[in-house]
Formats: sequence, structure tokens, C-alpha cells
Amino acid sequence: MTALALLLPFLALGGVTNAGVPLPRGVAESLNLDNGLDRGKWGPIEVCSDGSYAFAFEIKYSGLGYLDDTSVNAIRMYCQTPEGALSNILISAEGSFGQWQGMRSCPIGEHMTSVRANVVPDQGTLGDDLGMDNLEMKCSGGKVLDGLYGEPHVGGKSPVVAREMTNIDGREMEAVFMYFQRSAHTRDYGDWGTWRACTSGKVCGLQVRLEDNHPLEDDAGITDAVIFCCT
Repeated sequence: MTALALLLPFLALGGVTNAGVPLPRGVAESLNLDNGLDRGKWGPIEVCSDGSYAFAFEIKYSGLGYLDDTSVNAIRMYCQTPEGALSNILISAEGSFGQWQGMRSCPIGEHMTSVRANVVPDQGTLGDDLGMDNLEMKCSGGKVLDGLYGEPHVGGKSPVVAREMTNIDGREMEAVFMYFQRSAHTRDYGDWGTWRACTSGKVCGLQVRLEDNHPLEDDAGITDAVIFCCT
């Protein structure tokens, strides 16, 4: 059998994933994070039913304070039909810790088209690895959905101006104070990767890499993800 004959089935399926398995039929491309970690095991590929696309997602998140801390422990993706009915809930793999943070949904009639992740780099032999710390998806109309906060962390707020009358050496003067508010979103420990976008089509599936359930080792929860696009 020729090399071309061996390759044709893979081309028909659209290539292979990071885990080395063929892409499902109907998947046009895969979006790979540029800051994922090379640790853990890949879960199964999950894809929306034919004609459906992802319009919302949700992360399972664990805070700090444990003997072995992790951050994102799972990602749920919600699919809908062209008529707007829920068709699938995708998850790929789920870690043991954390709580679901709530569905982050695109506006009615829109679907997700882009992804980026906040990932904490490996902390070395003596450090506590956290893996993925947050996930953002972008809708077809441009709205950004943030897994932790609902809306993206903007890094601070506009200053608040306060005025006060005071007496200096017998003269009445107005003092102006400016207070810079710190953002309430201070939990991002990792580094944000670059946006990966579907060149055509919309998000229709996912596959995650999970390091979990090693009681005597340092687990990191979700460490990487692949997002799939369908036309």
C-alpha cells in the first residue's frame, strides 16, 4: 500500500489532533493554544451534533488553600441548533476539584469563534503547579466571554475625583483628591496566550488535557485544550 493511500483517510477526516487521533468528520480546523503545558492525558474529542455550534461555555474552577492547588478542572461547552434549541453539552474530561462558575453565553443568534487561555507556567520541582487559570472565548459579533468573571478583566477602573474645602493660612481653598480604584479581578496568576480564531465557520467542539487524581504528586488540573471549528 502506498503512503498516499495511507494518508487519504486522515485527509478525509481533516487531519489529526494533539493526541494523535483523527479529527471527526465535519470539523474544518483545530485551534491550538500557544501556551498549553505538556503534562496530563488528553480526554476524548467531543463535537456538537451536525448543524449545531457552540454558543456558551463554563469552567469548573478551584481556588487556593489546598495541599495541592489547581485552577480550571473542566470546561463545559454548550451547543445549539440553528433554531436556537440546546443540542449538546460537551465536556471532554473533568477534574476532581472546584465549582462550576456559571454559563458565559454569546448574544442571541451568535456563536463562539475564538479562544485564548491564561496558563500558569510550570513552577519547578518545589512549586505548586496550577495549569490553566482562566479561559476566554470570543463571539461572532465581537463580545468576549470570560470564564471567571463573565466579562474580561480590564486592569483597573477610572479614577474617582473628590473635592474638599479647607482653610490654609486663613484662606479658603478647594483641595482635589484623585483615588485610583483597584480592579476586583486580581486572580490571574498566569500569562494570557494569543487569540486563536476560526478562519471559517464557528466553534463546534473541544478536547482538553487533564492532570488529576495523583494523591502523592503535584497535579495541575486542565493544562491544555484544543477547540474545533466547523463550517
